[in-house]
Amino acid sequence: MSQFIEFVIKSGFLMDGCGVIGLGLIALAAVRLSRRYHSWGGSLLACGAMLLLLGRLWVIAAKQILTAQIMADLGHTLSEVILLAPFALLTAGLAGVVWGLWGHEQWLRAER
Repeated sequence: MSQFIEFVIKSGFLMDGCGVIGLGLIALAAVRLSRRYHSWGGSLLACGAMLLLLGRLWVIAAKQILTAQIMADLGHTLSEVILLAPFALLTAGLAGVVWGLWGHEQWLRAER
């Protein structure tokens, strides 16, 4: 097996890349929806999508940036906060997307 194929399959690069591209497209669509209809649900959906994208990028970048030496220099408490922050971003982002979809649907019903 070639080194490139091994890198793509074993390191999860393909899934990470597709996930970030997909989240970026969702965020872009949510921003367009928010600007087109000017609904609070669309704005919340866009914020949630951005939080999901930021959390996913944090997870990917943390593997590369946070080495054992950096974690030791930061201390136990701060390194734990840095490692747990993406989960808070992903949870808040998912809640924002769901609440935004619900809110936008309610807003469209009220407009009719």
